[in-house]
Order: sequence, then C-alpha cells, then structure tokens
Amino acid sequence: MKTNQKRLFYLDVIRVAAAILIVVYHFSLSIMLPGIFRSADILHATVNGSWGMTPVYCFFMVSGAALLHRYGDADQLDVKQFYKKRFFSIYPLFWIAYVIGFFAVYWQLGHLYDIPTWSLIWSVIGIDGWIVNWIPTFYMVGEWFLGSIIMLYLVFPLVRVCWKKNRNLTMAVSFLAAAALFWYHPFPMDIKQNPVVDLFYFLLGGWIEGIRAWLIDEAGEGRSSRKRTIAVLLWCLSLGVLAVWFFVPITDRLPAMEATVSAQAFGLGMFLRQSFILVCTCAFYVFLMEISRWLEQSRHWNRIILEISGKTYGIFLTHHMVSQLICRHFDGANSSRREVFMILILVFAATWVMTLAIYRIESYIKDKF
Repeated sequence: MKTNQKRLFYLDVIRVAAAILIVVYHFSLSIMLPGIFRSADILHATVNGSWGMTPVYCFFMVSGAALLHRYGDADQLDVKQFYKKRFFSIYPLFWIAYVIGFFAVYWQLGHLYDIPTWSLIWSVIGIDGWIVNWIPTFYMVGEWFLGSIIMLYLVFPLVRVCWKKNRNLTMAVSFLAAAALFWYHPFPMDIKQNPVVDLFYFLLGGWIEGIRAWLIDEAGEGRSSRKRTIAVLLWCLSLGVLAVWFFVPITDRLPAMEATVSAQAFGLGMFLRQSFILVCTCAFYVFLMEISRWLEQSRHWNRIILEISGKTYGIFLTHHMVSQLICRHFDGANSSRREVFMILILVFAATWVMTLAIYRIESYIKDKF
C-alpha cells in the first residue's frame, strides 16, 4: 500500500492553535462557575457570541486533512493495520488519563457517581461522553470528542472509497446532510456531537487540503503569480471574516452558539447561526494555513510547534480535569483580569506537566510490556 508520507506543517500549526483555544475556553467555563461572566468573559466569547465550537471543528478538519492526504489517493487501504494504528494512538493514553481523572473526581466529590458499575464499559471504549445524553456514564475526562473521532475512524475506510471515486460529490452530499441538521436537529445532543456534522467538517479539512495543494506548483518551486494572488486574496478574505467575527456584532438576533439542541433552537435562526460558525471556522483555518508558511521558515518556532503538536492529544485529555481542579479554589467572578490571567497561566503550566506525565507513563508501560 503506497501512501503519502509527507508531513503537512500547517496542520501542526492549526492543531496547536486549536488546542490552546480549547484550554482557554474550558478554563473560562471553570473559572466562571462561582459567579456570572465577568473577568473571564473575553476568554470565551466575541461580540458575536461564544467561539468554543471553532477549535473543536478545526480538530475534525485537521484529522480529515491528515488522513485523506495520507490515504485518500492510495490504491488500497490495509484496514486491519489502519485500525490497529488508530487503536494504539488513542486508547493507551486515554486509559491512563481516565484513571487519573477517575481518582481526581473521587478526591473532589468524596464519593463516586451513583451510576451502575457496568456503565464503565462506555468509558473503557471511549464513548462515555458521546452517549451521556442517552445513558448515565462515568464521564470524567471531557472526552465526548474522542467518541466522535472514534466513529469517524471506524467509517473512514468506507468514506475513503467514496472520496477516491468522487470527492466533490462526496463533499456535496456530506454538506447537504449537515445543512439539514443545521436547520433541524431532533437529537438529544449538541449538534457538534452529531457524527453527520462531524463527518462534514472531517471531509472539509480534506477538501481544503486539495485546494491548498492545487495552489502550490507541482514543481515545488513556489506558487505561480496567479495562484499566489488567489492565495493572498483568500487569506485577506479570512482576515476580514475574523475581524467581523470578533469586532462587528451581526448575530444579535440569532440563537446563541450554545443553544444547539433542537429543543432550544431550530429553523432559520439555527441554520444561520451554524452557517456563521462554519464560515468563521473556515476563516480561522485558512488564516492559520497561510501563517504557517512563515512559521515554518523559523527553526525555533518550527521546533516548538512540532513539540506541542505531538502532545495535543494529551493536552486534550488532561486540560479539563486540571482546569477544574485548579479553578475550584478561585472565585473568577470576583477576580481581576490580571488575576484571571495568572490563573490561566497556571492552568497551562499544570496541563503541560500532566500531559508530559501521561506520555511518560505510556512510554514506561510500552518499555515494560
């Protein structure tokens, strides 16, 4: 099986930026639990509402871009080897983080959840956060995203076949299915957890990678004048969308970004809000894609980004419990902005230490067994 092994540095940049934003977003929720949104308000929202979905969708897009870049044009896919690699890239670290989180929750509460013990099976297979709206589970690490990405990995061999036959048609069908859910979402879960919507963003990452590849000359000598102009225009457009997103209130009459359950919002308002999130997410993604070309030229930034990018999964697994453990000792509603910022720095530092710890534990286990 011949695959494309070339590493796409821009995906590392987006992965790192998304991880940082997710830590900041969950920190803002944790630090504001004691009171109303005050000092930490700027850390979770723009003038158009919460930006929390954007980094999550970016992770789906990065995953899709990476896998479709590597396997999308391959003649065949060794399904057994693919699943084996995904299994060992997901579960060992997750189980380690979950055990730590399990005892951290027990330490905080002084008791375990009043949930049937058999429900631990959902945690073992990593989908407890995804199905918690249907079945009581021991959901502790904040890993609903993990359940979604596992499902995408499971269907990837089939998706790859469709992509290989006709990527534009596959993209169009996925978009129409997601758009229908943007209008009406009758399921008891956030729309960001719906596998149909997640698959759309997953494929969107691969589709944008195709455009990026087209904009680069095949000879590897840089972009032609016409393609360079197109790339600059796309980057300027993304910058303009980001400026509107952060500074120009245009969504006051739309449902809040958090109101993504059909019982709270549906119809045109729901569709427009989700469409706004989509446009902003694409703008953020394209903006970072172009910025990465400059960062890649710096050996210093290159090394830092690759180091953090290689640990983003660990950051994703540990940051939520770290943020909750630390923020429970502070009253964010009555803290100054400077104090909130210092607590955030502490959360980042503790998250990095915890992340390195679970990777070290994983390495130790691999060496022993």
